[in-house]
Amino acid sequence: MTRLFMLVEGSSEKTFVEHTLTPHLAQHGVYAERPIVLWTKRLPEGGGSRGGVSNWSQIKRNLHNLMRDSDAWISTMLDFYGLPEDFPGREGALKTGNPHEKVEELEKRFAAEFNNHRRFIPFFALHEFEAWLFSAPDIAEAHFDSPGLANKLRNAVKKAGEPELINHGIATHPKALLKKMVEGYVESSDGPTLLENIGLQKVRAECPHFNNWLKRLETLGEKSH
Repeated sequence: MTRLFMLVEGSSEKTFVEHTLTPHLAQHGVYAERPIVLWTKRLPEGGGSRGGVSNWSQIKRNLHNLMRDSDAWISTMLDFYGLPEDFPGREGALKTGNPHEKVEELEKRFAAEFNNHRRFIPFFALHEFEAWLFSAPDIAEAHFDSPGLANKLRNAVKKAGEPELINHGIATHPKALLKKMVEGYVESSDGPTLLENIGLQKVRAECPHFNNWLKRLETLGEKSH
């Protein structure tokens, strides 16, 4: 079985990987070991904190540590929205074509920073993890027991074109919209639980960038045979 390390941005992504992504990949012969939440701060007295991205050096340090294992594949689950300004190639990528072209360009530049390490598969959620929650408005409405929510979600998707195109705006990125639409939304629990209810097949049908990434992870199991 192929081993896979997943460096994730926070607790929502960690739970999603553990509860939804890992069982799915196991069916394809890929063992996603315990996801690693980005280590962001080391305290002088020992210990530290995890979650969130504030600068490039955090990401680089975490990935270099994972790459010491020469047998495992490595991927990331970081949000395209809110990346630190010092992320290599960020400004250039943002000037490229449409959102799908922008994120693909940045993933290429991300890989180049690690000399195109043969076992590294960079991935950014377009535009962030919460965009996938817009994939099934009726399921979301039932989850939150919020009449009218499905229509609000559908309108947001219709305006953007697809869930992944809900954008970089400070007040209009996916998480900001959800917090406006759903009183008491808790990202660390509502997000992963709702995605588990929606299911990967629905998300990948509505979110092509996510689907392309998942396809690539699935094929890793074939490489081990």
